[in-house]
Order: sequence, then C-alpha cells, then structure tokens
Amino acid sequence: MIAGESKRVYVRPERLSGVQPTLIRQIFERALPDSINFGLGEPDLPTPDFIREEAARVTIGEQNGYTSHAGLPALRAKIAEQYPHLGLGTDQVCVTVGSQESMTAAFLALLNKGDEVLIPDPSFPAYENCIKISGGVPVTYRMPADTGFSFDADEFRSKITPKTKAAVVISPSNPTGRILTTQNLKDIAEALEGTGIYLISDEIYSDLYFTGEKPRSASEFYEDTLIVSGLSKSLSMTGWRIGWLAGRQTDVIKAALTIHGFLTVCTSTITQKASLLGWTEQAEKAKADAREIYRRRGQFLIEQLNSELGLSATDPEGAFYTMLDVRELGDDLEVAEKFLQNRVITVPGRAFGPEARGFLRISFCNNEEKIAEGVSRMKTALGR
Repeated sequence: MIAGESKRVYVRPERLSGVQPTLIRQIFERALPDSINFGLGEPDLPTPDFIREEAARVTIGEQNGYTSHAGLPALRAKIAEQYPHLGLGTDQVCVTVGSQESMTAAFLALLNKGDEVLIPDPSFPAYENCIKISGGVPVTYRMPADTGFSFDADEFRSKITPKTKAAVVISPSNPTGRILTTQNLKDIAEALEGTGIYLISDEIYSDLYFTGEKPRSASEFYEDTLIVSGLSKSLSMTGWRIGWLAGRQTDVIKAALTIHGFLTVCTSTITQKASLLGWTEQAEKAKADAREIYRRRGQFLIEQLNSELGLSATDPEGAFYTMLDVRELGDDLEVAEKFLQNRVITVPGRAFGPEARGFLRISFCNNEEKIAEGVSRMKTALGR
C-alpha cells in the first residue's frame, strides 16, 4: 500500500443516487479533434468589446473585494427594473454564479425529501439532476413531438398531485427553441392557481427570440413565480458566470441567498461591475445584432439539413437550437455516434427526455461556413 493511501471506500450519498454527467457532456468529451460542434449550447460570438473593456478597467483601476452575498445593489436594482410588473426591491434579487446556480439554489430552498417538481419533456437535463440533489422527485409533462414540441395544457394539469411543490417552464426552450405563448402562460397560471405550487421560470434565452416580440415572462401571469435568468446567452458571457434569481417570494429568495452565500460567497466582483453595462443602449444593440445573426444561421442550417440530407428539422422560435428528425435513420444515439465518428458533434434527443427520442438537438452556434461543412460531413456519414 502506498504511504498515505486510505483504505476507506467512498460511498456516494443518497442525494447523488442516479446523478451522472449529462449525455451532452459525455459525447462532447469523446469528440475527435477538429470536430464541428453542433452539440454545446454556447454562443460562439465574442463578448461585446464594451463589456470586456469595462472588466479590464475595473480590474486595473478599482479594488475588487467581496460584494455582499446578494450582489452589488446597483446591479440588483437593474435586474429588478427588468420586471416592472413585479415592483421588486433589491432584497428580492440574488445575483448568482450563472443561472444554473440560481436554479439549484431555488430547488434547495424549496424542496423537502419526496417533493415533486414538474419539468417539461424534453428539457435541459440539469433540471432532473438538480432536483434529485435537492431531495426532490422530477415528474415530467410531455411537450409532444407530434405537435412540434408545443405545450399541452391538459398534459400539464394531469401531472399535478398533492406532492407537487414546484413546476419548471423554460421559454424559449432548450432543446426545442419553442416559445410559450401568452395563452400557454395563462393556462399554466390557471392550472396552478390556488395550489400553493411555485413556478420556476427559466428565462435565460429570453433575449434570443425570432418572433418579432420578446417572449412574455411567466411572472406576468402567476404571482408565485421565481425567475431564473442571466446574461450568459444574450451577451455571450457564459464563462463570466453571471445569473440571478428574482421574485416576489422574499422568504424563498432569502433562503436561496443563504445557500448561495455558503456555496460561493458572491459572484465575481469584476463580472458584476462589467455586467452593469448589460442594460445600456450598447447592450441592447448587441443583443439585437446577435438575434439577427442567430436567426439567419438557424434558417441556413435548416435549409442545409433539408436540401443536403433530406431531413426535416423544427423551425426555432428562439434560443439557438433545432430538433432534427432522424427517426427514419433509426436510433438517435446510433445516428449521433455515426456523426461523432465523422467529426460532427450532435446530441441525441434522449438526453433531454423520452419525448425527444428519434431526434438530434443541433445547435447553430457556428458561422455559415462551419454549418455547411458540418452538414457535408453528416452527408458523408450517411452515404448520401
């Protein structure tokens, strides 16, 4: 035995039962060099210069110690102003290390062991794992593939039980790019009214929409809504780790803030200071420019998939994903594996839930040249 080596056998705690790295990450880690990445949902556009220049300025010119756990008051005020219909105070906003921390903190603040949380199928796989880590039980409601992954009010209502503690919605959706309509949001509010169930609205893609009007926030229709969002997608700031949790439920925000304080103390002070520019005219222009770039890319990708592969894909309303229908080719995991061996990263639909089996999530976070090259490699892999 090596000196200092322990004989102790590690036993994973119960809260980690069934929690594994996502299939998205597993596939990405196996990608061959020079692969075209249609897999990860990360903007390829650079962080705007004015954000980077401000970060450099405050790094060199200012003291950057801890902020309060909740974040800079000025930043929380700007976030609160984004939801004027709620009339939030700064004590109802917590700045987090990305939106995933705010989602997890919300689950940890709300759930007792055995509490059920409704999540869409298909949906971002982190929801299921974060619910399990928090002691809860994920319960899916179908967004039917045969209707283009649209919201089904009757399906949603049918999954509500006395054990339901919270429900999750995401609009625009990862992985489908669908946006919840005003009527969808009214149906959700009606189904939850009087139940005491919290609604957690993931709005991280809310500035990436192709429908002409910004998607409505679920918080406009249901009072007990906790908003999860950030600047990662809209301003290409994924690595800056800036997100937030906001809502009228002051006690829940305070509980989540306590968890956040012990996990991270505070979000990077430099990131917070640079993020103060996230609501300026420059920022709104950068967001609008990004929307137009992704809209064009999405349409180009869908046209390429259809003309070169003879396959259909969903028409995205927001975010930067389309769902490619590969059911005629067989198992989605096997198709993704075939593409992976030909240096194209895609994600099998099953990674997002049973409803998406037979589909691949394709990200259009690539320029047109890379998109065309990726589809060409897919064509070669299929022998078409």
